[in-house]
Amino acid sequence: MLINLRQTAYHCLTFLLLMQWSPAMFAGEGGVEYRVAWDAADERYRVYLRPNSTPTPDLSLTGQITLRVPHGTGEHQFSVTDIQAKTGTSWSLGAHVSAPPEDPSVDYLSFAFTPVDVRAFAFKAGEEQEIFSFKVRAFAFKAGEEQEIFSFKNAGACLGNVELMNNTTDPFNQPPANPKNSMNTNPSNQFANAGWGSSDDNDYLGNYGTPASCAVECLSAPAAPVANSVYYRVEWSNVDQRYHVYMYPGSVPTPNMSLGSQVTLKMPHASDNDRFKVTDIRSATEGIIWSDNSRVDAPLEDPSADYISFTMTPNSPQAFQWQTGKELEIFSFANTGTCIGSVALLDNNSDPFNDLPNSTGTNPGNQFSNLGWGTASDNNYSGNYGCPTMCQAPASIRLQARVMLQGAFDSSTRLMRDTLRIKQQLPMTTPYHLSDLPNTGSQHVASKLLETSGNDAIVDWVLLELRDSTDPTLVKARVTGVVQRDGDIVDSQTGENSFTLNMIEPGNYYLSVHHRNHLAVMSASAIAFGDTTVMVDFSQENTVTYGNHARTLSGKVALLWAGNTRGDEQIIAQGPANDSGSVLSDILLATDNTAYSTNYKLNGYQATDTNLDGLTIFAGPSNDVDLLLGNVLLHPVNSTFSANYIIRQQLP
Repeated sequence: MLINLRQTAYHCLTFLLLMQWSPAMFAGEGGVEYRVAWDAADERYRVYLRPNSTPTPDLSLTGQITLRVPHGTGEHQFSVTDIQAKTGTSWSLGAHVSAPPEDPSVDYLSFAFTPVDVRAFAFKAGEEQEIFSFKVRAFAFKAGEEQEIFSFKNAGACLGNVELMNNTTDPFNQPPANPKNSMNTNPSNQFANAGWGSSDDNDYLGNYGTPASCAVECLSAPAAPVANSVYYRVEWSNVDQRYHVYMYPGSVPTPNMSLGSQVTLKMPHASDNDRFKVTDIRSATEGIIWSDNSRVDAPLEDPSADYISFTMTPNSPQAFQWQTGKELEIFSFANTGTCIGSVALLDNNSDPFNDLPNSTGTNPGNQFSNLGWGTASDNNYSGNYGCPTMCQAPASIRLQARVMLQGAFDSSTRLMRDTLRIKQQLPMTTPYHLSDLPNTGSQHVASKLLETSGNDAIVDWVLLELRDSTDPTLVKARVTGVVQRDGDIVDSQTGENSFTLNMIEPGNYYLSVHHRNHLAVMSASAIAFGDTTVMVDFSQENTVTYGNHARTLSGKVALLWAGNTRGDEQIIAQGPANDSGSVLSDILLATDNTAYSTNYKLNGYQATDTNLDGLTIFAGPSNDVDLLLGNVLLHPVNSTFSANYIIRQQLP
């Protein structure tokens, strides 16, 4: 009934506005600006509106916001989910245009605004307004002060910046009266409020802020490969201490007649002994010779960088064995200079040194030519993929680790459950805060790892700490990773179970492993780490750990104690600061638990979810209290079965 009243109010007020009110009597000059931002904590895009004056009367009619997002295909396509709108309004995705001819590098997403209440954007703080037989409480707007109007998530990969369309300069935008873009659409940003002019005015003034920058995934293939083209990628290898360059074909050329290629890399500028020095260039394909034929150090366009161009000589034009959807390594090389920063491929479109003619009269652009993709004068290079790559000095250590979490452990399979992954509740960004300590391991999880099932499916985020051999209270480095069902801790981007810690000298260190609602565990003594990978398996009963009863056992499998819902390094069932109370508190204070039911199920990624099933439950089947209470009562040292016994984390 309330919805019908709102709809009736909206139509009636709109009728009165159009039929009885003269805009000239009330309307003033003004309008709104838009901004889009990335919220890393919630992994959401948030869209804001900022008025430059107060409209009189305040009657918002319609609105449209169009975003430009990087174009991708398949699993890499930008996919809008979970739109959350400002109270009193309704925002929906009205149009998704993929890679139009005007700009095939982006998709255009147009969101449309429908006012559930025409006074939803009221500009007087706290004022209550009566509309027929019900009341609404307005949201205050003040000139120059922004408010969030809607937010959403992207179910696809993070491929780059998201930005608002510029009505004036965007090639896909055309005047509304004469839409002539390739899709015959009207993507302009727009807003209409009767208090700022006639009802058919566009009160949108422009954009502010910067593009929304998510955490880009370093993809192992281009997001949207185009036929008759190639893409380049560069990657550093810790194994052989070399840079490797790859190319990815958008299609297989017919006939296969490669004529020439140029690959230009840029790296931090340095001089004398620190200067980047290319040596030992090795072609990955027989019949192809690569050489570094051009070098420009610190050009005027970018004095912070050096540019090195590699070209190929095809003794055999058919040497490249192309396969659809598979990259080819084309060459590798070493650097006898100092490792001082990341190496990246030149971006033909944005690098200032490729704006010809440049200051040195050179032609550094990336290029490839194959007669199967066109003529000899065509450039079949279309872009780069992956990320800039960072060399790693030989002074480093390598380690592997395994751990089992009691909360997720299934004694029948001797594996952990991956319920959080299946329910899509795992955060894309690590829940552990970064510090200025040396840190390895990716901070964001790759989409492809979340799709992996079986023994290698992801269970949750974990954190490893390397501690000083003489004072184990001092943390020397951290490793962020995700733990799989079989206990392997792996990098959240690559899935590799071996971690290399740079800037850490080989030597003896304690190793500890941490989880957000389990008690941490540490090796009993310092372990010798170096260039050879060392495995520390905390799931093995015979792996000696620091302190007493630092883990619990299920048969022969050692598990981290579950139930530390407060994150305070102890498990308490009864008494001050108890963990059971945290579970109950989360349940009773849940937004939707209006009846304050103690057996309410709280869905989500919570520290109070001790059994890691994606639900916090205080009472009833599968509750999260029994596990921690059972740990307290059955602890080997709790001989009197005291309910208020404290299980303390065994770390110095």
